[in-house]
Amino acid sequence: MKMKIISGIILVCFVLAGCGKKIDSAANPSLVKQQDTTPATTATIQPVLTAWQQGDQSGAISNFLETDWSSRPLFTPGSALSLNEKQFGSLPSTDRDAKANEMLDQLGVLKHLLAAVTQAGNDAAAKNEVSTARKYFTSLKQFGEALDSPDSLATVKLVGQRVKKNADDELAKLGQ
Repeated sequence: MKMKIISGIILVCFVLAGCGKKIDSAANPSLVKQQDTTPATTATIQPVLTAWQQGDQSGAISNFLETDWSSRPLFTPGSALSLNEKQFGSLPSTDRDAKANEMLDQLGVLKHLLAAVTQAGNDAAAKNEVSTARKYFTSLKQFGEALDSPDSLATVKLVGQRVKKNADDELAKLGQ
């Protein structure tokens, strides 16, 4: 089990380093879950992921920019990314293994989404649209901060920290 978690963390770090390769997001519906009908439990990220999973990359990126990343819950309740360390640790071994695999799948989808948002910011910067590029990278930073929450799994926190660092690096390139 420990090797799976360590392997998962290494995979997440590799994934977040980014390869920029586009994938057919409709082929991996693991992040699109049945939404609870109660508005309080609708995941903040759900509109972004729904657009992404339907192949609407520009809509997903637009939704990403418009999302208030301080809203909760960030992920669909019950999904692997919504668990905290205590919840994850209290799962039976087989369920933990299943959730760890689910988490890796979900982080893979997020990697491609985040790469697309980063690319959109870089494209705007290349066109000298600095304020637009700043919006992309600021939104990425806010998302990273949301992931790096005290209530997140350690792996999700690490992803959040990496997203924040990458966003800070891109913002620094734009200057003040």
